[in-house]
Amino acid sequence: MTENLDAIEEGAVRTRIITELLESPAESRKIMLDSNKDLKTRERWTQLHNSTSQILNTVLRDLQMKEWERRLRVIEEHTKRPRLLA
Repeated sequence: MTENLDAIEEGAVRTRIITELLESPAESRKIMLDSNKDLKTRERWTQLHNSTSQILNTVLRDLQMKEWERRLRVIEEHTKRPRLLA
């Protein structure tokens, strides 16, 4: 039971992080393209944009790996079950 709650909590945290990471590039893009900002500010925001994108890719890759592991466990459980002949 505790394991299920931990998984649910982890999923909620992961979803919140992904949502924030998806919103961040849009904000940084606005600043990067704002010609009223000085070059140094836009450069820093470009670096932040790149860093955020890398983190998002890592989080999404990890999420995909967890999903593959879950599917593999389901397949393994299915193959271990004895088959009934009709």
